[in-house]
Amino acid sequence: MKTLKLKIIILAFGTVFLSSCTKLLYTSLDVLRPAKVAFNSDVNNVLIINNTVSQPADIGHTTLFAFEEQKKEKFNTDSLSIFCLGALKEDIESKNFFASVQLSPNSINISTDFGSSNYISDETVQALCNSTQTDAIISLDKIKVKDEITEVFNPLTNSYVSTLELNFESYWSIHYLNKEEFYALQFKDTVYWEAESNFRKKGIKELPKRENALVDGALYVGQNTVNRLVPYWDKVDRYFFNPNKKYFKQAMDSVYVKNWNSAISIWQTAMNQSKSNWTKAQAANNIAIAYEITGNVDKAMEYASQAFYNLQELSFADYNSFVRIADYVTELIQRRKEMITLKNQLGEK
Repeated sequence: MKTLKLKIIILAFGTVFLSSCTKLLYTSLDVLRPAKVAFNSDVNNVLIINNTVSQPADIGHTTLFAFEEQKKEKFNTDSLSIFCLGALKEDIESKNFFASVQLSPNSINISTDFGSSNYISDETVQALCNSTQTDAIISLDKIKVKDEITEVFNPLTNSYVSTLELNFESYWSIHYLNKEEFYALQFKDTVYWEAESNFRKKGIKELPKRENALVDGALYVGQNTVNRLVPYWDKVDRYFFNPNKKYFKQAMDSVYVKNWNSAISIWQTAMNQSKSNWTKAQAANNIAIAYEITGNVDKAMEYASQAFYNLQELSFADYNSFVRIADYVTELIQRRKEMITLKNQLGEK
């Protein structure tokens, strides 16, 4: 990564960058991303439990109207953990990553100390796993929210801008049957609404009710946590170069019918027959994307690097294309690392 950045800096002194209207064909593809947490490959059945102490009603809720002092508010947050865990269970089940997902929504934490996170004991882990015939436990140990309604006067538009922002902190732990060690995790999520009005406090009424917003926020936390615990699909953008040249037109005919082998062969011919490094760079970029689409990331990396090399040989380069290809090389480097992690998470050799 550092080498790549160094090349870009050096090249900036030896290459004149030009802006151009290079014709591009946009496509998107789904990429499987690894989770932040790698479950043991032998985990098939999981139990989700509630181990939280409810946030006191008078903590974390404020309102600040224009030209007024900030006020503390009181709101009941007893149900936030239940909504969060319900969303988590539903979304994890939809991934079909585990054979079964069970949920125990009511808190097993008998403490009244909201300030600290109390992890479940190893004895509790064994008892819960044995009684539910599960291999691992996902425990929500604390969910904390700081929410604020603000109203600010904007003199440029002579209007009042009202916002409702929720900042969540959630604390989790993952426990395994017959294993004393556990993994503690902490995540932060933000949910935000905004409204504007020429009349004071009117925009506030257009914001969702705080009670409803808190529930929506808790659902969002649960849904957002899923992609941190199990692999997930992510949509990425890719751009084919499509200049008005014979071989590129022929290749695009194959692209439209998803005949990737044919398209690769035609772009390869364009690379072999052209003396232009710019043409070679465009063809190599397109070949890289085609290989990525067909699942050969190593080949994609090879041709993306070739495209970057061809651009380095130019005295005059299209700046946007240079950055696009450099970023693509960086993405493929990251993808290859992620694929190693994915194999471990999916239990593949």
